[in-house]
Amino acid sequence: MPEVININDQDKYRTLLTDVLPYELPLWYNNYSMYKAFKDKDRQSIYECISGLTFLKASDNLIPLNYAVSRGGNKFRDLYIIHPVAQLKVCEFYHEFSDLIEYYCGKSNQSLRYPVKKTTKFYGKISAAKNDSDGVETLNDDRVTSSSYFKYKRYSFLYRFFESYDYHKLEKRFSHMMQNDIAKCFPSIYTHSIGWATKTKRLSKIRTKGSFDSAFDSLMQDINYRETHGIIIGPEVCRIFAEVILQKIDLDLIAKLKKCAKFGNDGLVIGKDYDFRRYVDDYFIFYRDDGVCKTILSALEKCLLDYKLYLNDTKTTYTKRPFSTEISLSKNAIRSNVDSLYRSRYKEDSTIVLLQQPDWKANKSISSIKMALAAYDVQYYSISNYLFSAIEKGMEAYLKKVSDLDKVTIEHVNWLLVDLDVLFFIHAMDIRIRTTDRLARMIDKLLDSTNKWSESFRDLIHKKVFDMVYQSISIITNSLEGIVGLETLNLLVILTMLPSDFRLGVDKLKGYYKSIRESSDTQDFYFSWVTFMLYTRNEEPYKKFCNELIEDAKRFILWHLDGFRSTEYFLLYFDFMACKYISKDIRSQLGIDVKKSTTDEFN
Repeated sequence: MPEVININDQDKYRTLLTDVLPYELPLWYNNYSMYKAFKDKDRQSIYECISGLTFLKASDNLIPLNYAVSRGGNKFRDLYIIHPVAQLKVCEFYHEFSDLIEYYCGKSNQSLRYPVKKTTKFYGKISAAKNDSDGVETLNDDRVTSSSYFKYKRYSFLYRFFESYDYHKLEKRFSHMMQNDIAKCFPSIYTHSIGWATKTKRLSKIRTKGSFDSAFDSLMQDINYRETHGIIIGPEVCRIFAEVILQKIDLDLIAKLKKCAKFGNDGLVIGKDYDFRRYVDDYFIFYRDDGVCKTILSALEKCLLDYKLYLNDTKTTYTKRPFSTEISLSKNAIRSNVDSLYRSRYKEDSTIVLLQQPDWKANKSISSIKMALAAYDVQYYSISNYLFSAIEKGMEAYLKKVSDLDKVTIEHVNWLLVDLDVLFFIHAMDIRIRTTDRLARMIDKLLDSTNKWSESFRDLIHKKVFDMVYQSISIITNSLEGIVGLETLNLLVILTMLPSDFRLGVDKLKGYYKSIRESSDTQDFYFSWVTFMLYTRNEEPYKKFCNELIEDAKRFILWHLDGFRSTEYFLLYFDFMACKYISKDIRSQLGIDVKKSTTDEFN
């Protein structure tokens, strides 16, 4: 059973573990090493001395690391990692203003996701880290931390709203629903507008310093190269900034509609004449009359315009009761298919069916999923997360069932080969960081659950995983249309879970690295370099390729124009200097070379 773990709410640096990183990252990347280093004032001062940056005070413009991720359907989004110095400023801001964050994010009853109070405890298991080093983190590191600095209401994911009693109650009261979102919301937010939301535009221009809004405004600029137009996408702190503004727009909309005289003295009353919900920048408006809908839409556009924001006209959709979508209908069909897959492996007495032909069963299962999607004209990226969740649940139940057996046979193993075929097919149809991440974590659990099985059975599973990853890498290497190389780096992390017998050939690995580097036009050299270094580990037969990777990193560092002000440079330099796969002589020489090109204060 999970246990209740108390959190030290006076530890201001825990923000580094919760609210400053995007979710979509390589599996090895987290902030725990930085958290340990920055908690130690002496070590923090070493980072200051080496980088020449002044932590927590006015400093040079800091450049975030941006990288592209797929949204599905050949659409992409830029995400960002905040500079470590700016991350420390987020820690200071949360420590000083967490009460006001809770206050300003608790004003609108229409928001579906907002922070309510600091997290003080969570449920989990205390596990010691297996690889405790000053270098890059690995998949095996298991840290005790809650997933967020704040507790949230009401729904952590949008799909939970559609499955909620609140949604069904709204459908009872209103016959129509309109959906829309804000066009390029985060890139369009003007950082100074936080003052308009917490005070008024006039007052915020008069009193510009020493307040919550001015501190939050300045923080968003520190995070984003001192830009005032637009906030970065990815970190939770930026969603909180947007939430403060959007909650005020919620209130403005309700007040404006109450003043609509053409609907009587009371205007349009929330909860009576209409209602709406907002999940970050997505709006769901419920109504009965088309005239009311047009009035709401017009009022919302005016309220957004006050903050230099606009609705996305191309995404406006109208739905009549019953409120169902092609995606929700396809989920229902897929649920039936996945349930059938797992029911078919059990007899009426709950014993396991002995499967003789796993390939035939896998093909049949894949075909049924394809037909369910085709029937509702739904793309894989809209449904892949749901599919992974459903299969993960079925796999966990099956593995638990097998663990209770006195003897595992090849027929029991065959069902897991079916699961792997289905999982890798879904992944091939929707290659994104999120899907590769889910796949890697599920395989990690599978290998852990089967690690005491006979060597021959483990080899079957290892070979299936290796062959499937090899196929995936071939797809990426041969055709990168619609795929960002970064999306697939976790495939190499999957291979590090396998025994040393299952290794990619040097030529295959070099071709994979080349295809990723050639396909990238964002700052993601750091991610690919560390991932390939973790895979090669300067071992035979990769020593020559590893040396090429080291030379690539040295060129990147020595020829970089922005130096330590760049997040990518900062991260790469310190990980290079801590990397145990690089000789101390090479690391020392690079330190000397960087010292010559930056500051004489370097020690």
